[in-house]
Amino acid sequence: MELLVVTLAQVSAQREVDALARIRVISDTVRNAPGLLNARFYRSREPGTSYCMLTTWENVEWWQKAQERYAPAALLLSSAADVFHTPPDQWLMQYLWGYSRPSAQPTIATAHLALVRPEMVEHVQQEWVENLRQQAVEPILSFAMLARSLADNPSTTSNSQPGQTENNSPRTSFKQGTMFFNLLSWPGERYREDFYANEHAQNVQSLLNRTAIVHSMTLDPI
Repeated sequence: MELLVVTLAQVSAQREVDALARIRVISDTVRNAPGLLNARFYRSREPGTSYCMLTTWENVEWWQKAQERYAPAALLLSSAADVFHTPPDQWLMQYLWGYSRPSAQPTIATAHLALVRPEMVEHVQQEWVENLRQQAVEPILSFAMLARSLADNPSTTSNSQPGQTENNSPRTSFKQGTMFFNLLSWPGERYREDFYANEHAQNVQSLLNRTAIVHSMTLDPI
């Protein structure tokens, strides 16, 4: 089974130039990893810059072999401590749904991390996937996917849960639940606005407001 690894790093505001240079080195390193199927790197637009790194591996075994030399979190931890606010957050996930329209170049993206209450996980998954499928009928999206955390999901830090804090880090003391990760990409800002104005996107937002703690980021591909 393919494994998605989502890695999120917070950057000190005074060190954003250094952080971007470091992320580019990490990107070049990770892309040479055996067993890697795909790697996507993004930079947030929000104040207090974050970097979101998505790596897809053939299976858990290849990921485990990559730990010493190619794991994004390990490479980030080897960076200077003053470049990144805190140790990176990292989640191991399985894909639930995906969409790609190669003819539409993605220029802007949004990522949603949602920690869903245990009793609502299956309902949220079913509703989220169905609403995404409905929106994919219209050629608005360039690329999109939805994934959920594995049941046995060791993370890089002890606080790898979403929730707004004073430095905009996706952390909270809420420990129980399943993490969902949703990435959406569009050819431009107008397409993004049209997507969120749709009733299916609003259905998902309403559902998550009732059942989850959500952290969202507007992203630019690197």
